[in-house]
Amino acid sequence: MKLVSLLLVGVVVATIASQSPDTQAGRTPKLGRVAVMVLENRSYEQIIGNPSAPYINSLARTGALATRYYAITHPSLPNYIALTTGGHAGVNTDCATCQTEGRSLDNQLDGARIPWRAYFESVPPRVSAPYVNGQAYNRHYNPFVYTESLANTDLQSDTRDFATLSRDLATNSLHRFSWIAPNIWHDGHTAKLAAADRFASRLVPRIVQALGPRGVLFILWDEGQKTDLRGAHGQGGGEQRVQAANE
Repeated sequence: MKLVSLLLVGVVVATIASQSPDTQAGRTPKLGRVAVMVLENRSYEQIIGNPSAPYINSLARTGALATRYYAITHPSLPNYIALTTGGHAGVNTDCATCQTEGRSLDNQLDGARIPWRAYFESVPPRVSAPYVNGQAYNRHYNPFVYTESLANTDLQSDTRDFATLSRDLATNSLHRFSWIAPNIWHDGHTAKLAAADRFASRLVPRIVQALGPRGVLFILWDEGQKTDLRGAHGQGGGEQRVQAANE
């Protein structure tokens, strides 16, 4: 396996691809299925080398580790908007009803006729419902609610729950692009890092298997601690990184 890199909606990520004439010649290989899984609220040193996250650290050792990938700001929503649009478009808080204009990742995928699906654990039938403190699903971690021009207020074919994810994994039916977001008890936001690591150790191998030999999975944190000022423009949010794993 060789390490290559690419630019995806303004976010520098690293991929791993199977050995092929393309990778041997130093060219970017043709990828198959791509998945992104977003976790929550840890700076670099809180993850890498932390014995509470043995599985994620094993991915960093055997896969790829991006060490110069930075958050935009704090709190979460501006970072999610940046992940899917290339900038936070004036969204600076976890706002409830704000919208962003312009092209986003979902617009680009639809325009290129690339099948995609976003999976959110514990998502209610009405994905745009306001967040209520204590709920497992937080709409602030769902950038598609804020960027889609469609009236996407209910679960549709492109925004689904983890029951659908489980079926798609079992039947190797992932689309060309998948966005995967555990709930706040499994993404590290509310529970301890060890719990997020255990959850990842159960889910990631299934994702990797379903992605296939030319698939790639990116695991990232949307922001670091508010006191971590290594983020873009020196704002709180901290240094982030992406780990990539595949078959």
